[in-house]
Amino acid sequence: MELKNKRIVITGAGSGIGKETMLQVLKHEGVKVLACDLNEKNILTHPNVIPYKCDVSKKENLDKLLKDADKKLGGIDIFYANAGFAYYEVIPNADWDRIARIYSTNVFSPFYCLIALNQTRKEPFLFVVTASAMSHLSLPGYALYSSTKAAVRSFIDAFRFELKPGNRVMVVYPIATRTQFFGAAGKKVPVPFPSQSPETVAKKVVKGIESNAKEVYPSFLFRFIQILDRFLFFILPIYQKIEAYKLVSLKK
Repeated sequence: MELKNKRIVITGAGSGIGKETMLQVLKHEGVKVLACDLNEKNILTHPNVIPYKCDVSKKENLDKLLKDADKKLGGIDIFYANAGFAYYEVIPNADWDRIARIYSTNVFSPFYCLIALNQTRKEPFLFVVTASAMSHLSLPGYALYSSTKAAVRSFIDAFRFELKPGNRVMVVYPIATRTQFFGAAGKKVPVPFPSQSPETVAKKVVKGIESNAKEVYPSFLFRFIQILDRFLFFILPIYQKIEAYKLVSLKK
C-alpha cells in the first residue's frame, strides 16, 4: 500500500508508538491523520493532523469517532487501533470493574471498530492493531494485560476470514517498548528485557503497511527466540521465571 494521500485514524496518538507512527506517516505526501487520545493537548501540532479527544473504552465514543472521521477526513483508508494500557501487579482481589476497564480499552474497542468498519465501509480499508509479544508469551505481573493481547491475536486470526474483499488487517507484536506505558502500569515497574524504542516499532509498522504485511514483529530477537524455543522447549519458561522473581522482589 502506498501511503501518499491516505486518510488515517490513530488511537493512542499522544505518546509512544502512536505518536511515533504518526511522525513516520506524515513524511508521506498528502497524508492526513485524525489523532485520537484521552488528552488532545498531548497531540503533535501539524497542519495535516487533527487532534481528537476520545476515550476508546466507551461504545458511544467509538460510534462518534467513526462518524467524525468521515466528516473530518472524508473517509478512512487506515485505522490504527493502538490505544491500550497495562496493570503490573500481583492481583489483590476479584475486582470486576478493574477487569472490565482494561478489556474495554484493549479488547472490546479494537474488536468493535474492526467489525463496524467491515460492516459499513464501501471503500476498502486497512485495520492495524497493536497486540504485543505478550500475546505469545504471558509474563508474571501482566496476567490481565497478556490475556487482552492474546484475545486480540486469537480474534484476528479467525476474523480475517470474515473480512469483505479488499479489507485487510495487520497485527503488530512489539516487545517491551520504552514509553510512558510502563510508568502508567504501576510504581517502579521494571521494563522487561529486551526492549526497543517506539521509533523502531513505528518504522516497522510503516514498512509493514507498505509491504501489505499481515503481521509485524519489530524485534528480530524475539522472533528468533520464539522459533528457537520450538526446538529447545525451555528458553521462554526460564524467561517467565526470571520475570516472576522480579515481581516477587518488587512486592516485598
